[in-house]
Amino acid sequence: MRVLATISDISRLGVVLDLESGASETIPVYPDFIDPTVKGRVGCRPFGITWSPDELFIANNRQLLVFDRQLEYLRTETTPLQINTHQLAYHSSRAWAVSPWTNSLIGVYPGSDIGAVEFALFGQNVRPYVPRETAEADDKWHFNSLLWAGGYLFVAAHNFDRPSFINRYDAETLRLNAIQDDAGVAIHGLALCDNELFWLSTKTGEIRSSLGYSLSLFKQGYARGFAMTREHFVVATSQFLCRDERCGGDSWIQVIDRRQGALAAEFHLPDTGSINDLRLLDEYDYAHCVNPFWVGSKAFEAPPPLYTRHGLREPSDVTISDVTISDDMIQECVGMKISSTQNQ
Repeated sequence: MRVLATISDISRLGVVLDLESGASETIPVYPDFIDPTVKGRVGCRPFGITWSPDELFIANNRQLLVFDRQLEYLRTETTPLQINTHQLAYHSSRAWAVSPWTNSLIGVYPGSDIGAVEFALFGQNVRPYVPRETAEADDKWHFNSLLWAGGYLFVAAHNFDRPSFINRYDAETLRLNAIQDDAGVAIHGLALCDNELFWLSTKTGEIRSSLGYSLSLFKQGYARGFAMTREHFVVATSQFLCRDERCGGDSWIQVIDRRQGALAAEFHLPDTGSINDLRLLDEYDYAHCVNPFWVGSKAFEAPPPLYTRHGLREPSDVTISDVTISDDMIQECVGMKISSTQNQ
């Protein structure tokens, strides 16, 4: 079981770690990966990871970097993203990026002249993406993580010093149909398995779920980077540092036995700086729900969706509309637990 983690030490883009042997390899930072126009933040900040059947993508501020199956750099997509781009997920032939400063998702069609699109997460509209200058002050909820799974799009909001929440949208219509409020504090990462949604509550040091599961993490620090298999959680934890110090410090990747709720393995990664995100490369990851990039002994095809549009039962007091959702309708969704939707 091998994982790719994006790191913050400026000299390396990421680390590939074998979670059985402990062997590791690195992806170097090339000069073109450092953007001198980024002001007030580090010019190279690799974050989200996803892939198509043939190429792997890493978000690096405005850059969408493209790699081959051997993780050799190929190109940078021509469409610029935004400063502080967070997680990526591949869906319907697009690489979707969470953009906190625009409060939206940006969908790029890699290697194509087809234009990028932007989905406003509370404006409830999809429009052509127009690259533009934004600022940290424009970030209203600090959306940071996304997951396309089970006929839904889930998007997590850190929400600063307020309780975190998770929006759930219909994957076909992109209509908001539930909000899991009070999801924790400074949440990151999302995983869906057997009708249960999991995530990290970073500031409380827990793995939580939509069905009330809670497991305290075994390492204190800043937990960000989350993967999940049938048997294990994989959690990255870095030293808790101020933003301008996160290029230094150590990190750890822990493998946790889901059935026992026990620590199965821990790997210390010195001098990486903060880990920003991680993905399993060769085993199906319920926090990504994309077929593995590398074929391993435990890799398998994606399971069928847990929900279908014909088998979906919505909570009775949440109305799905064909028009733009109003503020009143959004309020109706607040508090509707994501776990309340089951197969009929």
